[in-house]
Amino acid sequence: MKVTACPLDCYDACAVVVDPDTLKMTGLESHPFTRGALCSHLNRHFKEAERIEVPKIDGTEVSMQEALEAAAEAIKDAKEEFLLYRGSGNLGIMQQVTEHFTAAWGGWTTEGSLCDGSGQSGIEAGRGISLALPPESIEKADAIVVWGRNVTVTNPHMKNLLKDKTLIVIDPVRTKMAKEADLFLQIRPRSDFYLAVMLARFMFMEDMEDNDFMEQRCEDADWYYDFLRTFRVKTSLEKCGIELDDLGDLLYQMQNKKTVFLVGTGVQKYSIGDQVLQAIDGLAAVLGFFGKPGCGVSFLADSTAGFKLPFNYSPKKCAKPVAPFGRFKTVLVQGANPLAQMPGLLKVEEEIRKVENLIYFGLYENETSEAAKIVIPAKNFLEKDDVRLSYGHPYVQPMPKIVDTDIGISEYEFSKYLFDALGLEGLEEERYYIDYILDQCRKDGEFYKSPAYEEHPYAEEFATDSGNYEFLEEFEDDFDDEEEGLWLITPKSPHSLNSQFRREHRVVLHPCFGFEDGETVRIVSEYGDVKLPVSVSEDVRRDCVLIYAGTPGVNRLTPPMKSLMGKSACYQEVKVKVERI
Repeated sequence: MKVTACPLDCYDACAVVVDPDTLKMTGLESHPFTRGALCSHLNRHFKEAERIEVPKIDGTEVSMQEALEAAAEAIKDAKEEFLLYRGSGNLGIMQQVTEHFTAAWGGWTTEGSLCDGSGQSGIEAGRGISLALPPESIEKADAIVVWGRNVTVTNPHMKNLLKDKTLIVIDPVRTKMAKEADLFLQIRPRSDFYLAVMLARFMFMEDMEDNDFMEQRCEDADWYYDFLRTFRVKTSLEKCGIELDDLGDLLYQMQNKKTVFLVGTGVQKYSIGDQVLQAIDGLAAVLGFFGKPGCGVSFLADSTAGFKLPFNYSPKKCAKPVAPFGRFKTVLVQGANPLAQMPGLLKVEEEIRKVENLIYFGLYENETSEAAKIVIPAKNFLEKDDVRLSYGHPYVQPMPKIVDTDIGISEYEFSKYLFDALGLEGLEEERYYIDYILDQCRKDGEFYKSPAYEEHPYAEEFATDSGNYEFLEEFEDDFDDEEEGLWLITPKSPHSLNSQFRREHRVVLHPCFGFEDGETVRIVSEYGDVKLPVSVSEDVRRDCVLIYAGTPGVNRLTPPMKSLMGKSACYQEVKVKVERI
């Protein structure tokens, strides 16, 4: 038996025990967080997914050597008109070695995020750095507020830490966890900011604030209440779609309780996503909920915090949500599917058609691989060495090669070929990079921990210039949320991971619209349209249209824009209409 880690883009980063002979996978029971359980993505969907096994050029199967030569020639021919578009289909640290190559070649990479960049920016504005809230601290909470995060789907191991606690769920969708909660607030999309500032304002009004913490650990705390008072109560509650009594119930459930806010990416899929997270963080700061056991805000932590990374990175970057593919002669897409996952899909399709040499490097067939001139199959996580960091917990896990295969090529092998073929220098042996990361970790028994690990993050100081928590100073928003239409919400599917595995093919609507299950409708936004069969559910608000992330065509509806801060995609900054066909 060998121990490795799941590489999939997930909070949990499961510790995995693999039988090298049968490749049967089970969870590592001694792991402090995942505790012997694996989710369905790894235990079922990963095994079912049909992978790319043979390289192709212009749709014709070729040898790996031919494909590599063609890729090197395309990059050489492009010179500086070369873009690496790297996704997060695999979160092993060695995925970044292709960026090391791109920097050596003088090409372009992307910056920003299709996931959490906006929220991350808001957290960094207040705290300086986004540290993981350790599981052992979450377990000590009296109350848990699950805010825009479907733990059952995206973070299933977290459920072990929520037992016997007051559970509050805030979400536009009545999730499975919402049905089990002590209190559920089904707020309108894009209203999380207003709920956060109203909660903070009423904390002051009910004398629930922690004056000592604000005086000693917060910057300019004396004026924050004045800032909160600029938001009118009635207007803010109307934006949230809740009543004053709902706000009172939430305050009551949290009163005199150590509370953790588990915040998901759903709250920040907007242009103002950074302000949303800083407002939620500000609420925690008013309560003094930093640096104490059982308290804090858990978002997607910066998994590289505390590490010095061994790779070079190109200074030439373009924003990921609006990457102008057409500017580049050769584009290498690694572990990503921009022809499904990027917002403003009609524009993306137009831009990619201009690319002379589109190279796809990954495991599975998808819209991007089908459009690529050169397809190079990758090795999966059992077939190469790597190391896994986590944005959901502080554990760092080695990923040793478990099985040999003639299928595919690893990221390091691909990069080494390109370094050699193009006459570049500066690539170390593969083991150097893995050891470079592991040598920086703290050893805790049989496990490694991030060098940034703190049992109670921010107990001493924040990583801001002042050393204190810094509140949001102003609110900027020019989106007209009163315009006609229904809010589009795009949560994670329980059966797929973005555009991998069992992708959804439906739109979920409230029964008030009069559609029937299976009826095909057209969903239209100012950016495009998509036809999907209907699934009727009372779990969705009457003013919402739910289409799961990864559904083919959903991003024909989403805006080709980036957030105000963080250069992040704004998937839900849009309203749509539903039409009968």
